[in-house]
Parts: sequence; structure tokens; C-alpha cells
Amino acid sequence: MNVTLVDFTGACHENPAKYAAAQIIFAKSTRLTMEPALFTKIMDMSEEEMFKELQYIANTIPSSWEFVHYNFLITGVSRAFTHQFVRTRTASFAQQTMRVLDVSGGPGWDYHTGPSIAGDQIESVYHSTMAEIDKAYKKMIKDGAKVEDARGVLPTNILTNIMVSMNMRTFVEMARKRSSPRTQGEYRDVLDGMKKAAFTVHPWLKLFVDRTFDKAAKDLDAKIAELEISQEKRIELMKLVDLMRSQS
Repeated sequence: MNVTLVDFTGACHENPAKYAAAQIIFAKSTRLTMEPALFTKIMDMSEEEMFKELQYIANTIPSSWEFVHYNFLITGVSRAFTHQFVRTRTASFAQQTMRVLDVSGGPGWDYHTGPSIAGDQIESVYHSTMAEIDKAYKKMIKDGAKVEDARGVLPTNILTNIMVSMNMRTFVEMARKRSSPRTQGEYRDVLDGMKKAAFTVHPWLKLFVDRTFDKAAKDLDAKIAELEISQEKRIELMKLVDLMRSQS
């Protein structure tokens, strides 16, 4: 899996972090006269002044966050992950097609192996099944089946590439909601990569993503995982923590 930030607000500016921060502060300044001169005034603010403004904005109505955007290219992830990922309603996606992409030749196709697929017997069954699927797919293509029909036998864990464009509000809300340990591990890995890339160009973004409350919720999730209780009770408690996250 690899995450690349291919474009973002301020990418062509000499100071991307300051430019993007100014966009948010400008959008939040609705009580003032919104004109080009105001944006210039905000850009002239010191980093300390901007940081104080962002601290306030990170804990208020998030509509201004929508004026900063990120475009990510995510490669080497399973379609099982992307099936979940594309449920994000306020984002745009461009995914590698399987309808016309013939993966029967060349390097063929690869697949994701989940962390619980361990041990000689389980791994053997898993990988031998994938080998049989590959063999069947290639035979169907060779015998004249259309790619769009033969793809039906390919596994959900086949690797794919996907590009996503989203504004900062969507990104922050997704990062917060998907921080639960009940989120699939691959999804958390992708989010970690997205956050790392975004923090590199906009360091102040941590104010919005890494809230004190979310850190406390993460610690609570870890404690729940350690409790000697039934799985049903564990899930019930984790759902309560998720509810707290969504209402904070």
C-alpha cells in the first residue's frame, strides 16, 4: 500500500501551509467585509496569529474547512477496502477499472492477505485458492470470455489503485470516525498514510484531526479491548465510544 498526495490547496504557493490556513481563516471571517484586501491582510498575519485563529476554528462550526482540498493517489489496496472507502458521500473517486483491464498476462494480479491469515494450514488454503482463481481466469480469457465477464471470479482482495479528492472537512471527519479499532486494519493503514502526507504540507492540520477527546477515546478503546468480557459486551461498549466520537 502506498499513499501519495498529488495535489492540495496551496501546492503552487511558496508557503502552502500558510496559504491554505489563510483560506480557512478568510472563509471563517464572515462577520467582516469579505474582499481581496481582507485575504491579503490575513496572509500578512504572523504564524503565531494564524495558529491562534486555527485553534479557535478547529473547535467551532466546520463549514470553513471545506475551502481546503486534498487529492490522494492510493495504490496497492484491496477492493475490499475500496468498497468501504467509496461510501464517503462527499468525496470524488477515480478507480482503476476491472471491466476492460485484462490481468491475465504480464505480471497478472496480486492480492491482499489479511493479518489473521497466518499459520501453515490457513495460509496454504488461502494462497492455493488464489492460484486456482488465477488459473480459471486465464483459461476463460484464453477461451474467448470477455474481460468484463471473466472478472466475476476475481477475489474481493485483488489489489487496485484509486484516486480520491476531498475537502478538509470530509477528510477530518473521516479520520475521526475511522479511528475506532473496529475499523478494518487496512483502512486504518491508509488513513495513517493520508494523515502523514497531509500533515507534511499542512502541519497545523493536526489541530483538527488529533483532538484531545479523540486521543482519550482511543485510550478508552484500548482499555475495552483488554477487559475480560464477552465479545457482545465489548462491541456494545465500543459502539458507545463511537457514538461519543460522533457527537463531540
